[in-house]
Amino acid sequence: MTGFHPNAAQANQDDATPGGQHQSSHHHHHHHHHVARPQKLNLLQLAILVFYNVSGGPFGIEPSIRAGGNYYAILGFLLLPLIWSYPEAMITAELGSAFQSSSGGVIWVQTAFGDVAGAFCGYFSWISGATDNAIYPTLFLTYLMGEGFRGFSSFCYACIVSIILSFLNYLGLEFVGTSSIVICIIAMSPFVIMFVLGVWKVKPERWYQMPDEVENIEELFDDDFQTAPGMLPLMMGGVLIRPFLNNMFWNVNSFDSAASFADEVTDITTTYPNGIFLGLALTYIFYIGPLLIVTGATDYKQNEWVDGHLATVAGDIGGKWLGAWTIFACGISNLALYEAELSADAYQLMGMAEQGYLPSIFKTRSKYGTPTAGIIAGTFVIIVMSAADFTQLVEILNANYAVSLLLEYFAFVKLRLDRKDLHRPYRVPIPDWFSFFFVLPPCLAIIFLLVVSSWLTYFFIAAVFVVCLILVGAQQVFKEKCWFEFDNANTKQVRREYVEIMLGSQEPSGNADNGAVELVNEKAQLVSDMQQF
Repeated sequence: MTGFHPNAAQANQDDATPGGQHQSSHHHHHHHHHVARPQKLNLLQLAILVFYNVSGGPFGIEPSIRAGGNYYAILGFLLLPLIWSYPEAMITAELGSAFQSSSGGVIWVQTAFGDVAGAFCGYFSWISGATDNAIYPTLFLTYLMGEGFRGFSSFCYACIVSIILSFLNYLGLEFVGTSSIVICIIAMSPFVIMFVLGVWKVKPERWYQMPDEVENIEELFDDDFQTAPGMLPLMMGGVLIRPFLNNMFWNVNSFDSAASFADEVTDITTTYPNGIFLGLALTYIFYIGPLLIVTGATDYKQNEWVDGHLATVAGDIGGKWLGAWTIFACGISNLALYEAELSADAYQLMGMAEQGYLPSIFKTRSKYGTPTAGIIAGTFVIIVMSAADFTQLVEILNANYAVSLLLEYFAFVKLRLDRKDLHRPYRVPIPDWFSFFFVLPPCLAIIFLLVVSSWLTYFFIAAVFVVCLILVGAQQVFKEKCWFEFDNANTKQVRREYVEIMLGSQEPSGNADNGAVELVNEKAQLVSDMQQF
């Protein structure tokens, strides 16, 4: 399905046949070389992949408590998943099932707003996802070796861990899904035990502890990124708003990555939406449950909630052995987080190649059905990024990802209003006119997150924007020069929109002249475009 132009509308109708498989003529010729497709994801495997793409458990909730105190941290984890995660999961279930494309949100945005918008959505989300993934090998080693483990030897170990994990990823999505279930059971058990042991020690009045009066922000957050100047003050109602919101956003988003697995599940009408909702439920339970216990059963000050403090608290509640298990659980969770993210990103690149955004090499699958080139590309970025000390970049990634998320929300509304014909195996149970109001709360929350960001973050968004423009331009040049093989259906459209952006012409990019244009005209057009540059 190489872009839905009017002439492709026919192919759309046959997309969702009873077997949940693509039968459309468009799609079929991509898949002819792997007829014996490896096993697909079942409900539990999909749910756990979603869970690890989004959260992976309560590790890393400490900054929320540090920034807002017990009361606001609990309030945040009660309300923000309803504002952020719930609509995002619902929209992913609807549009993921409608398009069944590995490119995920890219094809939603492309269908709604054209090819250039689709490219931006894809690059923004991939750049944030792939770089974000570099955190996990390093974190894993930090838990294993202790804090002092830095420098070149750490980098070498991180590379080795990354390469081993990427190879395991190459062995198939089903393998990743199954091993993630095992890791999930081992890693979530300490929290179940902590809940059982700690529930008797809880004093509910501790949940209402308001944030401390902070004279010096540095006491809580000493890194320069999180306290860099921005448009708005850092403190609001006693809460350090930027680290608080960033940590929340980071913990509860990424449901849209499940769209990349839509083509890999056993049944699109049942397994797919239910897997996403089960992932959402797991996420919610494993944040709010442990959070209520660790805040209610202990008396720590706000500034003591440093990263990794969860293990200390587990030790207080259940003894040394539970603390040790929690540290181990956090370590191995990073492995599952890495695998889930790497898979989603690699499948996304494969989908983008199917849409004609990337060279065809990204479309080829290994004998295990995995997108080889996408896995290699992701691993390369991770190894490069492991060299940087990069935990500070979290909020910059958040901001880039937030941009692609906004595009996806807008696409949902536009497709509900313009493409009522689109077959949606799962539909969010709201009328079309209400779709705007459905996405309003998450969009406002994202805009608020961007408004409280630092100037530095805006600079990074602008930089990624420029990189995207360059990539879209490069894609055109490569296609015209035939340096790489592309799926060529949307070349002309992208090029025209790109030229319009560069020349700043205001005309809207309709799909008007998308019919049979002779190749000769197209070449002549290109030459004149290039001269205008």
